[in-house]
Amino acid sequence: MSESLIGKDRALNSFAIAEDQIARVIGATCADEAARRFNRHFDFLTIASWTAETPLGKGGINLAGDEIDICGQRAAAFFGLEGAVLKNPDAEILADWARDIAGQISKGLRTFTFKAAARDEKHAVNVHRADEIFQDAAAAANVLFGRRRLLSFVAPHSLLGFELSVLTPNLQRIQSIDARGMTPEALSGTLLYGDVLVATPSHWRYVMREKLAAPDNTMAVSFGEPMGADLAADMRKAGFGVLRELYGSTESGLIGWRDAPNEPFTLFDHWRRDGDGLVRIAPDGGERAVKAMDFIAWIDDRTFHLGGRRDGAVQIGAVNVFPEEVAAQMRDHPRIADCRVRFGRRGDGVDTLIAHIVLQDGSRPDDQTVREIDAWCRSALRQQERPRIYHFEAVLPEA
Repeated sequence: MSESLIGKDRALNSFAIAEDQIARVIGATCADEAARRFNRHFDFLTIASWTAETPLGKGGINLAGDEIDICGQRAAAFFGLEGAVLKNPDAEILADWARDIAGQISKGLRTFTFKAAARDEKHAVNVHRADEIFQDAAAAANVLFGRRRLLSFVAPHSLLGFELSVLTPNLQRIQSIDARGMTPEALSGTLLYGDVLVATPSHWRYVMREKLAAPDNTMAVSFGEPMGADLAADMRKAGFGVLRELYGSTESGLIGWRDAPNEPFTLFDHWRRDGDGLVRIAPDGGERAVKAMDFIAWIDDRTFHLGGRRDGAVQIGAVNVFPEEVAAQMRDHPRIADCRVRFGRRGDGVDTLIAHIVLQDGSRPDDQTVREIDAWCRSALRQQERPRIYHFEAVLPEA
């Protein structure tokens, strides 16, 4: 762990996470778990509007019955706790759960649990040592050093989202502002000299289209999907004088960083190359081999370029999506004989999934069939998994 930001006397047990930050994390985990387990979907602005005072039930998140228990278990597990911690029958608002969690973690934080995008819940769960999560945050804080405030478009329940929007500003002792509910116009009026704004490339493309303007000496941070040269150029034109792209995953943690899309990534100090692989050096000096989720092309022992994903995933809005799994799911529709799903980009530059569909009996689609398939996809698939473009074919095109 970098001692330029965390001294030896600031032990793990003395690290504090504010109750309002815990409440934000709980809200984000509830939205994610409700989508995974109960096929409930909340829009981006709704989730961003939740505060510590948001009711868990009616008039707020509207959790009830099993939803309360399962979302409570997810929120407790995030902080390495048993679900029973949130069995308080008097809990009414997010602040009640946040207070219960804060009381438990004040005794010590040992692990965090994050979920990657996967239909197999068993393989989605990733448990990390708390000291290694703080180690990641300290590494990020070093490359973001000197900022006055941090604003984030990223939900705080993912591994990198939590490290960047909660832990890193805490380590730097700077204000962290949740920008998820801000319009580009409001954000332009909020950004100040010396700020850093954190967003995924999907969010960056959106705010660039909406003409976000940044003051001098503002930093832009991106992660979760590749940053293209055209987008980086647009961000610099918008006033962001410093760019940082971070690389890591829910499975591995934070691995490297770079300043521009045409540059290689540089390993953070708690990693070293081992042949074609990676070794993580824990805060206590222990070492373990880690397989990165992407193929790595080494330039030297500290720098590398990325190849494709090892598991076939693509990133839609910084969420890993598996086109083959989506196609298999769509084949369950009674009107679909065969399907292939591929990654593509719409005319407005937004990454999306494109479905090539062969209907049963080789029939041609009418408007009602198209509407039925689209409605079925909205109910059966997660938001990032839903194709936004459909092509109906007599025979599937070559892969």
